[in-house]
Amino acid sequence: MKTTTLITLVLLTTACTTQTTHIYKPDGTKQCEPATTTLTESTNQLTSTDIEVITSNCATQTGMSVMTVCGAPTLGIHLHQINTGDVQKAKELGYEDANNLINQERGAGYEITNCP
Repeated sequence: MKTTTLITLVLLTTACTTQTTHIYKPDGTKQCEPATTTLTESTNQLTSTDIEVITSNCATQTGMSVMTVCGAPTLGIHLHQINTGDVQKAKELGYEDANNLINQERGAGYEITNCP
């Protein structure tokens, strides 16, 4: 009886653990221009399609460079932590898995920044 109870408890604990994934989308900001999309708007886009957003941050891609000229895109992104089961729905909205940004050989990744 103790073994059955222990197995049941372990299975319930494992089943209740939710896997999460960080997703991102470029923030749309162009050099020399004001921000076009806020972090709140990005979060609302996800929550309006029933995607639970656990955390949200402004971030910048690292290990990359962009041409410095007014009107060119920046490396700013909106970064959200969501349940892994919602990643496909987020991709349909134009978001990508943030793990795709990480390349240790090239020193590429992202870092959390203050929002503009």
